[in-house]
Amino acid sequence: MFLSVMIVGSNLPDGDLIYSLGSGDKLAYLLEHRGHTHTVVGALAASALMLIGCAFWQRWRDMPLSSSDWRRLTLLALLAPLLHIAMDALNTYGVHPWWPVDNRWFYGDSVFIVEPLFWACAAPLAFLLRSVVARGLVVLVLLTAIYLAFTTGMVARGSIAFFCTLALAMLAIGRFSSPRIALSAAIGGYLVVGSVFAIASRQAISRVDADAVAQSAGWTTVDRVLTPLPMNPLCWELILVQSDGARYALRRASVSIAPSLQCPPGLADRITAPLEQVRLPDTPFLHWRGQIVASRDRLQALAATSCEVAAFMRFARAPWFEESDERRVIGDLRYDREPELGFAELDLAAPSGCPAYVPPWTAPRSDLLTR
Repeated sequence: MFLSVMIVGSNLPDGDLIYSLGSGDKLAYLLEHRGHTHTVVGALAASALMLIGCAFWQRWRDMPLSSSDWRRLTLLALLAPLLHIAMDALNTYGVHPWWPVDNRWFYGDSVFIVEPLFWACAAPLAFLLRSVVARGLVVLVLLTAIYLAFTTGMVARGSIAFFCTLALAMLAIGRFSSPRIALSAAIGGYLVVGSVFAIASRQAISRVDADAVAQSAGWTTVDRVLTPLPMNPLCWELILVQSDGARYALRRASVSIAPSLQCPPGLADRITAPLEQVRLPDTPFLHWRGQIVASRDRLQALAATSCEVAAFMRFARAPWFEESDERRVIGDLRYDREPELGFAELDLAAPSGCPAYVPPWTAPRSDLLTR
């Protein structure tokens, strides 16, 4: 029951996918995923539902629990969904956990959205879980990480070697150590990995401020969107959001906090957004990969006249738009990875209508929507 509560509770906040994906509406997905279920209020409600379910289960199975069991079960039921929200807060997608008191988004900008090194830290479960199927799934996840590392082109060979070494070490700990030591090592490994990425994120911000911001005379830096490459705290993708009053710019770059290190490409060059060349010099730490410069007045006009754009702006952290004879599109540069329209891009020439419900999230780029 303890294990089931942790598994269910750790995934329950993503239950919003049932209605955000089930609606078939791209805008509804953007507004509702990581929505109310990814708040402290939503997490507490999920915890209460799980405890009610446990109470019915133990009565149905005639399996009375002691007061000590209930205390531990309650702690796990509270921990599991909150842990999910805390993990989601580490990346560039962000969460807004304090609704309804505070509807702002919070971004950790320190861990890749699906970080395989966390999977490696969980490798001892291959020997600790009782079910053969569960053990097989742990091994399958590790093998999947290696396969994706080789096929996506986003992971350096050195990072793959480190992942394999870490996974093998954790497997050995799970095989030859006591369960208590193995679990302590897994949790310790997770904390070390998370801390390394958090420290590296601060170093990447320092490099961006020293190399990129200092070069952009006349531009005010509004935001730095940073995400590391998988398994690699030394190589980062950057979207630098800047404004000079009438215009705003989204500048993409690859950032290395170790200039002697050759980072994988990471960022795709052929995307939906109409990128132009960045007229700023590269540095040993930073390589520019294109930019978009657009009118703030036009962005504000679109948000004021289109209910779809107004709703989209409650999600978009790096909004871009294109208006031409061929198409009218608005998107979020964070998730622009292909030439076709992706999940974070809307076709304004074929509007789907105003969303039935718009959550109260504060627009991440409210600083560009107001004077």
